[in-house]
Amino acid sequence: MKPNFIINILGIVLLGTITACIKDSVEPLGDAGKTFVKFNDAPSKSLFFSPFNETKKINLFNLRRDPSSDAELNLSISVTVKLDQQIIDKYNTDNGTNYEALPADFFTYSLDQGVIKNADNFTFNFAAGDFAKNFSIMLDGSKWTNDLSKKYAFAFLISDAGGQTLTSGKDSMLVFLSIKNKWDGVYEVNGSMVDVTNPALQHVNVGLAANGEGPLQMELRTISATKCAFFDPVVVGNFASPIWSSAASGFSQYGSFSVIVEFDPNSDNLVAVTNYAGQPAANSRYGQLDPSGVNTYDPATKTITIKYNMCQPSVIPLAPHIRTTWDEKWKFIKDRE
Repeated sequence: MKPNFIINILGIVLLGTITACIKDSVEPLGDAGKTFVKFNDAPSKSLFFSPFNETKKINLFNLRRDPSSDAELNLSISVTVKLDQQIIDKYNTDNGTNYEALPADFFTYSLDQGVIKNADNFTFNFAAGDFAKNFSIMLDGSKWTNDLSKKYAFAFLISDAGGQTLTSGKDSMLVFLSIKNKWDGVYEVNGSMVDVTNPALQHVNVGLAANGEGPLQMELRTISATKCAFFDPVVVGNFASPIWSSAASGFSQYGSFSVIVEFDPNSDNLVAVTNYAGQPAANSRYGQLDPSGVNTYDPATKTITIKYNMCQPSVIPLAPHIRTTWDEKWKFIKDRE
């Protein structure tokens, strides 16, 4: 199911090292056509890591030439690749993200034979018979442990193809690097929801079931060593708390409300729920963990049992201002891609 934006009611506002594949053998080549040069993984790839303190070798990309003939393969060529911060800046502007260049003290380069560094330029010297080279770094995980919310990126551009032809859409490369905490992942959501102001507002799974889909699969995305934000890729396609209105027969969300969950790093159990949009947000909404719930994490099954509230003093003036309560189980399905 793709994200749905259907109704707007009652103030609800819509809103691992990866190593590139290198063939073990080269197919016999003809004698016609051009030799192409490309980033094999382009235009981008994302690398997620669990927290680590050691130094790991991380492959960022694979640069490849696709020769037009056996004779071309047996020629030596040099291709120049440069670091390009402007690519990261443009991506952040276009996508509302905040990727930073990986700090220089976090890593050292681990270059294949024939790859030479000169400032921000890298010359890939392909000898006769070479058709691909990996580009790797040695990443010191201990440098990253203080702030897991930081997200980093490398951006590269082929600035000189060595007289060969650049493959369209494969001349630049973005590599995203993020650390994830132990609770990060994709979860199946089951449970109930009650809005005391409007019984027609129901759990999102009611609507998914009506459409022959569900239960909801959401993502917990790392924002710190002990916190994850609830991201809905199915209904809203954003950090949001999706709901179903039986009155309107449509999906929506609570405007300016989405969940951040915080865990105790020793027991793994939940210790707090806050609002991603602010605690409180401009519309007075804030989140809290409901103490009457189980509120535990089972490491054996990777299941989170949680009960939490959306409080809204502007609508529920009497303390404790609870408007909506979710009582759910979140079962781990897979790692985020």
